[in-house]
Amino acid sequence: MSERQTRSSRHLQPSHNKKLDKLLNLLIGIVFILIVITAMYVFKWQDDSEETVKEDPVQEQKNDDTTKEHPKEEEVETDEEVSKDEVTKDEEPTEESEQSEQDKAVETTSDDPIVDRVVTDTNWKPTPTTQAGEHVSSYNDKSVDWAEKIATITAATGIANDNMIIWRLQNNGGADTAIATVSTKNKAEMYRVSMEWVNNEGWLPVKLEQLNTLEGAY
Repeated sequence: MSERQTRSSRHLQPSHNKKLDKLLNLLIGIVFILIVITAMYVFKWQDDSEETVKEDPVQEQKNDDTTKEHPKEEEVETDEEVSKDEVTKDEEPTEESEQSEQDKAVETTSDDPIVDRVVTDTNWKPTPTTQAGEHVSSYNDKSVDWAEKIATITAATGIANDNMIIWRLQNNGGADTAIATVSTKNKAEMYRVSMEWVNNEGWLPVKLEQLNTLEGAY
């Protein structure tokens, strides 16, 4: 009996070894698969990290480009401001020139004690006339010539016709000259206006005298 059992044990031993080998092979296969999966995960993580690193310089470059664009906008704004300043500077002399033209009135004194100041102005223009043909000066207060003289006085003195007292309007030494002594109705302003006739244009004021009294003014 003992010898048979020994033989039986020897017969069963190889089968037991085969099962152990299969188990070991299975474990080795599982470990190999785990290693492959781990390696794939590691490689994928590295690739993602490299892509992120590569993207950052691009973003930084974009940021740099954006930063560089802002100074350009500021430069454009600065150029526009400079242009506006240049336009303003260019306009200033023009305004000064216009003001200079407006200030061509010249004031002088007079030996006449009733005259405070004498004004002449190259900006004075003839009062447009409606008269045609040969001019004849008229002192009829219903005539066209008289009305044009009054309009000339208003232009020189600034006194409106309905606020004006005409103390004297007469010939000033020639057919085409006249002189008028006028004042406001309250006599706060008193003037003598000398004028000349310009052919085909009308009466032109040539001298304005501001008076301090009407006594002896005409």
